Amino acid sequence: MATFPLNFLRPAWALLALLVLLAGCTAWRPDASSASGSALAESGSQVAVPDGRSQGERGDGERGAAKAQTAHYSIDISGPAELRSAVLERTLIGRWQRRPGYDPDQFEALLARAPDEIRALARAAGYFDARIQVEARPGQVVIRIDAGARTTVGRLELLIEGDVLRERRLIERLSDAWLLPEGSFFRPEVWEQGKRALIDALGQSGYLRAAIRESRAEVDVVQTSAALKLVVDSGPRLGIGPLSITGLKAFNARLVEDLRPFAEGDPYSIDRVLQFQQRLAQVGYFTAASVLPDLQALERDREADRVPLLVDLIESRLQRVAVGVGYNSDYGARVQLAHDHRHLFGAGWQSESVLLIETRRQRAFANLRSPLDAGGWFTGLGSSAEQVDIAGERVVRTQTYLGRGHRFPEGDDFYSVAHQYERRSILLEAGESPVDSRTAFVAGWSRTLRRLDSPLDPRRGYATQFQVSGASRSLGSDRSFVRGYGRTQRFWPAPIESLGLQGGVLIGLAEVGAIASRTRDDIPSENLFRTGGSQSVRGYRFQSLGVSEGASVTGGRFLAVFSLEYQFPISETRRLAVFADRGNATDSVDGFRLFGAHGVGLRWRTPIGPLMVDLAKGDSVDRPRFHLSVGYGF
Repeated sequence: MATFPLNFLRPAWALLALLVLLAGCTAWRPDASSASGSALAESGSQVAVPDGRSQGERGDGERGAAKAQTAHYSIDISGPAELRSAVLERTLIGRWQRRPGYDPDQFEALLARAPDEIRALARAAGYFDARIQVEARPGQVVIRIDAGARTTVGRLELLIEGDVLRERRLIERLSDAWLLPEGSFFRPEVWEQGKRALIDALGQSGYLRAAIRESRAEVDVVQTSAALKLVVDSGPRLGIGPLSITGLKAFNARLVEDLRPFAEGDPYSIDRVLQFQQRLAQVGYFTAASVLPDLQALERDREADRVPLLVDLIESRLQRVAVGVGYNSDYGARVQLAHDHRHLFGAGWQSESVLLIETRRQRAFANLRSPLDAGGWFTGLGSSAEQVDIAGERVVRTQTYLGRGHRFPEGDDFYSVAHQYERRSILLEAGESPVDSRTAFVAGWSRTLRRLDSPLDPRRGYATQFQVSGASRSLGSDRSFVRGYGRTQRFWPAPIESLGLQGGVLIGLAEVGAIASRTRDDIPSENLFRTGGSQSVRGYRFQSLGVSEGASVTGGRFLAVFSLEYQFPISETRRLAVFADRGNATDSVDGFRLFGAHGVGLRWRTPIGPLMVDLAKGDSVDRPRFHLSVGYGF
């Protein structure tokens, strides 16, 4: 690869300043206000602006190139901004201003209805003593709204009765969530919303027979004050009833019942129902799953103390064969053959078999997993064989494992024992390739947590992984060691909106690892640490940061990687990225040095995650490197 100057990449945050400048350029992105204005004008809709005019009444320069329907008359409104907007959008005189098919003979009727319509809008906004004047002039309607003082909630009497009184925290939560506390502006629409929200919240907590016993709102127009009284009877808390399952063909109902995170008769809550639905959707047996309470059954039987659940399922195909080709900058070109079976032995066991051939890695593995039980536990076992040739180190390894896993709504735990064996050779300066073998019986625990707004292309949340494992010479391993590892990636949406970079995402990454052992010798390389490449420290060859051994780079006992990236949208499906990475893997904490890198990249949104293309320059190398990958690797 030819060398060319990359001074524009250093430091990376200089590019961030460049993005700020570009954000204000019309060549950088289209003018959003003119685009939206054109669409509104073409549809005949009206949008109020602070001076009381609609977009249709603004100048030609403000309308852009849109061809708006000619106004039949102009409207001049004075009054509170929210009422000006409501008049244009929700009264007949406002909606007919530009509507095709307008007949001038309609004008008097529209004008006559306007005061009552505007007065109703004012009352809905909390202005119960508004004075309205509507005047017709040649080609113009003049509306004056003297709204007066807005009505506030002066007294609130919120009483919740019934069995819910046993749940003090729930009562406090419902009271805190009430939409119209004392001192707030009173709006009839919000009053009705608040009552519905309270009944819904009680129902979601199991009080599906909750009902309003008394509802009263008294408005004192002179004092501009509202006195509210609401009495709600929660009724009894219902339990969870039997399942009514539809859509099963190959799978039996017992498999579905075992996935319930509750027992029949347990107190009903919407959280438990959603957790059950999430399990059904993620377990791999179904392409779609819906779980809903059977409210009609409660209507038919007013004495029922349990609510049945309606479970509607669409089964996945029992077997799947997939062939794929691809490329990434770490392992090179790839060909893959995979087979999945979702109902092995007719008992819901799932199998996954993959043959993967890449430029720098060849791998075959097969995994088996039992169905989840009611507690979310499963059994997993599998075996793999792999050959890798990276940074002068060639390894042929096998692994067989048996474990027990626990899946919960935001992640999973896995406890396992594994046998690891490898034959390793490295390149020395003289070109020799000595071979050694290593064996370990490893016991380990791992936890994965995902709290993301999207599993494929997140903009908010975090993904974290922890691992603790170890081996002992007394149990047949070549070397005793204890290993700890952690990796977390955090997403923050639009952290610098004040600079004009709305819609961006800031991404932070931290990765650390350590091995407690006198030496790394005889520890299988799968447990050691190296870094560098598209998912770690960009600007360096894949896994080229580690311990130098002859002409090769091998794994060490200590790892630290940190990264900060900002992505700024340049279109619906593309984002520009600027980043800075620092990291290293060594065999000693003495003199530990972090290697830095910085660069820019592009992100394309795809159905399988963002396609990421990066150009990065490592501080300790002469030439930049391109990196290509898909997804974030969690």
